[in-house]
Amino acid sequence: MLLNRILLFIMALCLGNILVRLHLPIPFLLGGLLTGVLCKTFARRKAVSWPKKWREYALMVAGYGIGSTFTGDTWNRFLEELWGVTEATVVILGASMLLAFITAKISQENLKSCIMGMLPGGMTLTMLLAEEDKDVNPNVVVVMQVLRLLSVVVTVPFLVIWLLDAKVISNSITMPNHGGVHWLVFIPLAVLGCFIAGKVHLPTPRLLGPILATAAFAVYSNGVQPVPAYLMAPAQVSIGLYMGMQLEAERIWATRKMVPFIMVGTAFLIVVSIGMSYVLSARYGFSLITAFLAMAPGGIAEMCLAGMSMQENVSVILTYQLVRVLAINLCIPPLLNLMFGKKG
Repeated sequence: MLLNRILLFIMALCLGNILVRLHLPIPFLLGGLLTGVLCKTFARRKAVSWPKKWREYALMVAGYGIGSTFTGDTWNRFLEELWGVTEATVVILGASMLLAFITAKISQENLKSCIMGMLPGGMTLTMLLAEEDKDVNPNVVVVMQVLRLLSVVVTVPFLVIWLLDAKVISNSITMPNHGGVHWLVFIPLAVLGCFIAGKVHLPTPRLLGPILATAAFAVYSNGVQPVPAYLMAPAQVSIGLYMGMQLEAERIWATRKMVPFIMVGTAFLIVVSIGMSYVLSARYGFSLITAFLAMAPGGIAEMCLAGMSMQENVSVILTYQLVRVLAINLCIPPLLNLMFGKKG
């Protein structure tokens, strides 16, 4: 099993290097994702797997890399743009809820399952809730969340390049090094951040903990060095492999009637994100590319890593994505209890 995982990792790393030479965004993440999907689809069921713990270690590295972009100016801008952040969060969540109602009505699927499946950025929370709630079809939730995330991760960076003329910085998977505290500080920061995030029950603590701890330290110390490329590349590969492994053919077949609704719904959310990004870019002055990645219905790590590869304002992307994830995790459980009663 270990040998299979090592070979899988090497394959993904090689594919990532090919994508680097093609100047594609988040090349090592996409390399891992595509390798995972292909192996999960064509290999024997138990021949390949990717441990969740390895993905969590990779998230800690990515979390430090993302948090290191945060500065005092970022916090000041967040306060100035508080209305825009709130507006963007409400718009994308409102569009998701509307899609869930339409999908449930047309497909005759459980409404609660559709709501959980459509939420952008709530993958970890909704999967946990689906396992605990007997009124929810966990297959529907998992397939909707995984297909949405994979679709966004694959399509959004290319849309940014084709529609908005973004440029991928060749061979760059980390932010430029402008000095500051040595990057090895990420080890205590990541451990401390994970510990605190776990104690206060933050969603995806292995990612959000290092992000918040590093961001706070970067502001206090006037900057930290980015994690080097030789660590960030394997971290992206590990994250991508785990994502790709989540797409199981049996789950898709069991919920095959939902796949068209998922694809159309994801496309609609992307269109809404594009429209809102024009508003945010015109109002606050950051680039349209940054605004689109900040609004896109993908994960924090994936959209921030895409921003890194294009040398966009990662701190803005992080702020909007983070507020949406926190809003989902804080507001959705009580909202579901209000709508459906406290069951499961």
